[in-house]
Amino acid sequence: MMRWEEWNRVARDETRWRGHEERGLRKAEYIQDYRLRLWFEDSDNQTIYELDFEPLLLHDEPGEVFLPLRNQGLFRQAKGDYTLSWPNPASGEFDDQSIDIAPECIRFFAERYGVRGKDGARLAVVPV
Repeated sequence: MMRWEEWNRVARDETRWRGHEERGLRKAEYIQDYRLRLWFEDSDNQTIYELDFEPLLLHDEPGEVFLPLRNQGLFRQAKGDYTLSWPNPASGEFDDQSIDIAPECIRFFAERYGVRGKDGARLAVVPV
């Protein structure tokens, strides 16, 4: 099952990040419930995944900063622009208090638990 601690172990491994350059997230699109379609920039093309965030947000302890994302109205406002971000829950604006997740973290979960598709393809959503 997808858990934050899994990412935390990977993130702490400094050898994994030496010489690593993340091109980042190009776009995020809300699908339904806690599912997003995510476009990642790769060397000369893009990779698309669908990822269900429900395990991270509802079945794991997401941490105080991510608790507002349990509100689907806020979750639907996801934006991909290098990072995956949501508006500041207090102001509704994308500002210095916006919620965001690093592209390396999102790619990690997408590659491990997401459903991968080809550019422009409709993907079948598979529960994780």
